[in-house]
Order: sequence, then structure tokens, then C-alpha cells
Amino acid sequence: GPGCDHCYAEGVDLRFGGGHWGPGAPRRRTKTLDDPLRWHRQADSFLAKHGHPQRVFALSLGDWADNEVPAEWRSDMWDVVAAAHRLRFQLCSKRVSNIGKYLPANWDPEQLHGHVGFLVTCVSQEEADRDIPRLLDLKKRFGFSWVGISYEPALGPIQWRPAWLAEGALDWIICGGESGRNARDDDPEWYRATLEACSPSGSTRFFQKQMAHLRPIPADLMVRQFPPQLVNKEAV
Repeated sequence: GPGCDHCYAEGVDLRFGGGHWGPGAPRRRTKTLDDPLRWHRQADSFLAKHGHPQRVFALSLGDWADNEVPAEWRSDMWDVVAAAHRLRFQLCSKRVSNIGKYLPANWDPEQLHGHVGFLVTCVSQEEADRDIPRLLDLKKRFGFSWVGISYEPALGPIQWRPAWLAEGALDWIICGGESGRNARDDDPEWYRATLEACSPSGSTRFFQKQMAHLRPIPADLMVRQFPPQLVNKEAV
């Protein structure tokens, strides 16, 4: 999609030889799976120091729901997620249509994966209209603990439909502009409209991550909220 045109992950791949980007290219692992297990063992000390469970944004250089990823890699990921149940995992994908079919066979939101939430990338009104209803349907069908939208890189304004922000619908919207040498412009008014849309119900949290070109975030947009599931100290 258009949000991928200047992706930093593609640039990282090029710096390490390239050849692992796009349809048909071989995928590769960039890190071991040991880190979350180590963090899980340190959960008590992290909670004491920070006052909330450790949050894990998984696969910042990839997409766990990519249908070209070897199935055994995804199986390994789910094993780690299940074992590291004292962490709070954020799984982001651009492939909302693949999320349901790539959940583990033993998916149980009450017992096994209550510490996992799902983000879907939407960078424009077209993508939001197409993918947010799909995400909300998945939340209902599979009992996801929370779901959210990664509005990154924002490439235009989004009109957030009331049904998307109702109680029990979207739990989180993360906003951000593009960085890097070829970054496209954004408009702070896009984010102000998003923040205003989130505010009335209070059930959809707002997080301003960055501005395009890494410009300073305006003071009124320096809002960084989290869904309660990501800050709740219970069951850690």
C-alpha cells in the first residue's frame, strides 16, 4: 500500500545487503526469540520500577501476518507469546484479512492470550473504511482483549466513524507522520481531529507518536494514552 512507499524497514534491509523486501523475496529473521522470555523472568522488577507491565511491540521490521513468512516462524512466535504471559504484546499488521487465519489453533482469549492486542495500519480514509470494520469483526469473533489503529504514516485526514469509537470498539489510535529523507508532509489538524473524535467516549485512547520529518509535536497534541489493558497491573 501507499504507506509502505518509504518504509524504514526496507532501508534497513538495503543496508544489510537487501533482497528481503516485497512479494516473492525470501524473508529472514533479524533477532532471536529469547528477549521476551528474559523480560518475562524480570517482570516483577520491571513492574516495581515502572508501575506497569512491560509492553512489547512485536516485529517492528516485519509483519507477523505476512503470508510469505514460513509457518514455523509464526508457530515459534505464538509459543513465545504464550510463555511470556506477564508481558503485554502489541501485534501490528497491514494484513487484516490474514489475522483470523493465522491465530494459533488453541486461541483462548480468557486463558491463553488475554495479554495480547492487535493493531492494524490505516494511513488514509480509504484504508480505514476498508479495514476497520474487518478489525472490529475480528475483535468480536475472537474475543480480542483490545484492538487499535496505527495511523502511521498518516497520508491524509481520516473521518473516524462514530461506530468505530463506540464503547467496545476501537481501544487505541496511534498517530504518526513519516520520518526519513523522503518523508511526506502531514498536517497537525489531522491529528487534532482524531484526538477530538477520541475524547467524547473516553473508550478510545489517543497516542501521538511523532510528526512528519520528526518536527516537534505541538503541545496540545502531546497526548500519550494507553488502553487500560496495557497499564493494568492486575494478573502480572
